[in-house]
Amino acid sequence: MPKDWDVFISHASEDQDDFVRPLALALTQLGVKVWYAEFSLEVGSSLSRSIDQGLAGSRYGAVVISPYFMQKKWPERELRGLVAREIEEEQKVILPIWLGVTKQEVLNFSPPLADTMAIPTEGMSAEDVALRLLKIVRPDIYNEHPRAELEKMLNGEALRDLQDELEYVRDELAQYQCPYCEAPLSSRHDVEIDSEIGVEVTVETFACGYTSGDGGLERFCPSDPRFPKFEEFALEVRESGGQWRCYARPKTKNAQHLSLLRGVAWSEQEAKDEVFRRYEKAAKKWKP
Repeated sequence: MPKDWDVFISHASEDQDDFVRPLALALTQLGVKVWYAEFSLEVGSSLSRSIDQGLAGSRYGAVVISPYFMQKKWPERELRGLVAREIEEEQKVILPIWLGVTKQEVLNFSPPLADTMAIPTEGMSAEDVALRLLKIVRPDIYNEHPRAELEKMLNGEALRDLQDELEYVRDELAQYQCPYCEAPLSSRHDVEIDSEIGVEVTVETFACGYTSGDGGLERFCPSDPRFPKFEEFALEVRESGGQWRCYARPKTKNAQHLSLLRGVAWSEQEAKDEVFRRYEKAAKKWKP
């Protein structure tokens, strides 16, 4: 059976808040796949069946041996399952963690566990224990990172560094995205505005239609609340040679930033409809 988890944590519920949950969280932050009831049980799932799957689907079993553990029948069942696996597979599976117990107490409870190399927790935090376990269950991660880097992963500094890096990348990408809808930059070119003295401005156009030139707005993004409504244009219709031409004249300051091509048709209404279709196309919001 393929192993979906690196380690299964067997424990008494009384040890959960002070030690086991912090241990499971620390291991997870280090990149270890942990089967821990609080993480791995789904609503409506059978507790015994899920634990059996966790036992069978984990490469190692971390057994938190405490006075509470020794009094429980359910953790004993988990322990028996791990012992059976260790015998069948003929390899180390059980990783005892002594929590508030002495070697003699463990010996009285289970002699094989007293003989096994254990991790005593006296004077150690859950994070310290997690690093000891990491060396065994995921030596690839342990050897890949210096101790200082592993400690940063534990206290969240590595995540914060990654978030800072992502924020920097976002800031860099923002230069190439519309500030209103994040549409990508379509073109950037220099436009000469005074040939006599050689003055040029850089005009940027985005996929949504938003256009700016050296900080000066040329055309609003359709997602910008200032994008003009069709009612902000006055339609001027003329007939010439049997054809009708409709012009959209801006009535507001915002409308001045949107240039609509004239509509040409064989009837007045068709010419107006043509202008409206041009407006609808310009006002369509960009979608990725």
